[in-house]
Amino acid sequence: MKSHTRAENNQARLQKKVKDLQEQFIGLLHALSQTIDARDPHTRGHSVKVCQYALAIGVELGFSPHRLERLEIAALLHDIGKIGVEAFILSKPAPLGELEMAAIRLHPLLGVRILESVEQLADIIPVIRHHHERYDARGYPDGLGGDQIPLEARILTVADSFDAMSSNRPYRKALSPQEALQELREEAGTQFDPQIVEAFCAAFAKGKIMVGTQEVV
Repeated sequence: MKSHTRAENNQARLQKKVKDLQEQFIGLLHALSQTIDARDPHTRGHSVKVCQYALAIGVELGFSPHRLERLEIAALLHDIGKIGVEAFILSKPAPLGELEMAAIRLHPLLGVRILESVEQLADIIPVIRHHHERYDARGYPDGLGGDQIPLEARILTVADSFDAMSSNRPYRKALSPQEALQELREEAGTQFDPQIVEAFCAAFAKGKIMVGTQEVV
């Protein structure tokens, strides 16, 4: 009986250590994402908001806790490739030129290059690579379309775009949340997966998406 109790206690301690390590890892990723975003004064906090929106979509789609955790990691790291983009391009207070846009479009591939040696993130790599693909196959870097694009990448596309539309930029004012939602609906089936747009709008209607706050789920 005592040995059984001891085994249970050891198992409980091990589970707590694993949980503590997971929480520390997520905390480090939050810090890293904030460091990435800080390189661009116009998108500070972007990765955290994208993460929150993505998780709200994942919950709406019925993702398991493990899948939500992997989605969280992918969302926090989705722009890590911008570390390799010149700072003057990221902080330019005007629309980007053609060559500057070409440099920006390299960031998914740069992100893959940065993360590909981390075996524990192997399942995250396709999400990082394809979060700028479009449902109609007119995105980058590979021109994938529809279900060819990983589901988590399609989620990030919607979350990323909503934050971009509902945030101020030097060359344009933010859309209202309602206007941004309407843009998502209008682009469903072209830029965005209609299923993901529907899930995002449902989460918004339920109060799980709160623009300008970190409490969305």
